[in-house]
Amino acid sequence: MFSIVRLFLSLLRRRSTPRRRSTPQKNPVGASITQALTAAEVRARLLDLPEAKVKWVQDGDTVIVALGRTKTTIRLDSIDCPEDGQPWGDTARFGLIKLIGKQIVRLEEHGTDHHGRMLATIYVRSRNGGDWINVNEKMVALGHAWVMRRYYDHLPVDRQVTLNRREAWAKSNHVGLWKTPNPIPPWEWRKQ
Repeated sequence: MFSIVRLFLSLLRRRSTPRRRSTPQKNPVGASITQALTAAEVRARLLDLPEAKVKWVQDGDTVIVALGRTKTTIRLDSIDCPEDGQPWGDTARFGLIKLIGKQIVRLEEHGTDHHGRMLATIYVRSRNGGDWINVNEKMVALGHAWVMRRYYDHLPVDRQVTLNRREAWAKSNHVGLWKTPNPIPPWEWRKQ
């Protein structure tokens, strides 16, 4: 429960002009706050985020969702998964399918990328119907993704720290792609 409160405090303190945005976006959760939120307030603010139905998982960091009557391509913000054909690429895709396939999710929008895809942090309710899971962070913790430090400046510092800690934990515990010998980050693999 404390992690949900911390998450939403960080959502509300988000900087207003991130570098990666190509279109201005309003904070969907509301203005900054100074007092601590109750768990009920955090859940209510999360429910204010746009809701979408996952239709197709293209790869470990790209999904197609039904947002109203429109199909929208979502690129998970601030992470990068192995590409198709790259070692661990299929495993990362299946990991994302297991997390969000055919489910209702909430989207925290961060603008669009140069391909016109919506950049977003995706939240999904845990299978037991309890807390909401930050899917972007979970993919890193499961060892399916690298943190894209070059493109996460728009996130509050505490969320950057959380992403970095999850990656460090997965790496030190040889979780997911970190158990493979010499994993190559996707941005280097694409150059080859």
